Amino acid sequence: MRRTTDDPMPQPERDERMATLRGQQLLAELAARAEMARGDSPYFVDERVVGWLAREVSSPHRSGDGWSPARIRAAATRLRARAEAARLKVRLVAGSPPVERAATTGMIADVLDVARAMRAAPRLDLGAAAGVGRDLWDEPCEQWVRVPDDAPAGSYVSLRVVGESMDPLLHTGDSVLVQVGSAVARDTVVLARVPDAGYVVKKVGKVTRAQLELQSLNEAFPPIVVPRDEHTIVGTVVLRWCPHGGRG
Repeated sequence: MRRTTDDPMPQPERDERMATLRGQQLLAELAARAEMARGDSPYFVDERVVGWLAREVSSPHRSGDGWSPARIRAAATRLRARAEAARLKVRLVAGSPPVERAATTGMIADVLDVARAMRAAPRLDLGAAAGVGRDLWDEPCEQWVRVPDDAPAGSYVSLRVVGESMDPLLHTGDSVLVQVGSAVARDTVVLARVPDAGYVVKKVGKVTRAQLELQSLNEAFPPIVVPRDEHTIVGTVVLRWCPHGGRG
């Protein structure tokens, strides 16, 4: 006999169906966690997959478990930040950077070699968006940040992020560790000098022989096209500290 739409589903059948759904959900979550642990996972390069994960976080069965809209949005933002960090090769660290008094003071250009020998990065207080006409290398340095032991050998600087153009990966108040060097590669985050705009932290988009396209993660900010020369790229962002508990 066919069950009508008004007939309730028998309790054993309902329990079995719910158990199956919970099992499927658990398997999907375990598979997703295993996939996210892979450094070469397509989760980090396929925007469709990132979008699917964001939708999964905000799905009705999540909100039905007591997730408020604000909590859902926050979880989706953290998810995207982690995916972007993995895709752009930026290490995420919760908390403030390990700042200490510089062993030697002076302009950045004058202390960079000493700091490198001591595995430290001169710290700048002017923020990533330095004023027009100011040269980063001529900024005074009285503090520096200890470079993580597992970071590759090289020269580094540390800057405080200003602005929301790289949201959700970077926010005002975060700090970044920049490995100094003019090398540039697509889908990395760099500290660059923009004519008539000062210094910015952006993602590298299109790369040609003569030009670079610098992109924001926040769609409200349009791309910037800059000349490709040895004066444009200061270095590549390899780490982000977030003093607010690691929103990403």
